[in-house]
This record gives sequence, structure tokens and C-alpha cells, in this order.
Amino acid sequence: MDIVEAIGKVLIVGLLFGAGLPALFAVGLRMHEQGSDVVLDGSIIKGSPARRVLSFVIFGVVALVIITALLWITRQTLYFHTGIKLFPFGYK
Repeated sequence: MDIVEAIGKVLIVGLLFGAGLPALFAVGLRMHEQGSDVVLDGSIIKGSPARRVLSFVIFGVVALVIITALLWITRQTLYFHTGIKLFPFGYK
């Protein structure tokens, strides 16, 4: 039963980061597009400022996840060369 549980955890994390992060970025792009002003036939259609702010929040979350993942991958090397522990666990 432990193997099935481990496979389930890997599947969930894979879906979250493998498909979820690009999907979240796509939602951010859509919100940014809906928040921008559009010019049609010489008239300006105002976008929603709230959607534009939401898009920047989504882009920030995506960037934070990517930076955290890169730091997690390089944590051993950073600890070896600098002695800095970025995460409180996972060191040899």
C-alpha cells in the first residue's frame, strides 16, 4: 500500500507542476489581456484594472515557484560552497 500512496503523491505533484503551472501562467496571460485597453475602429475600450493586478499576482506566484524550485535543486551545492542552509531539511 505504501507504493500506491507514493505513486499517488508523485502523480499529484507532477500534475500540479507539470500542467498546473503552465495553466496558471495561461490564466495570468488571459487576465492581463482582459485588463488591457483595446483600440477597435478608433474607439478605446477600457480594460479592467483589477484583472490586470490579478495577472501580476499570478505571474509573481509562478515566478516564486520557479525560483524556489531552482533553489531546492541547487541546495546541496549552495550549502557546500557557501555554508548557507536555504531550507531547514534535506542536507547530507
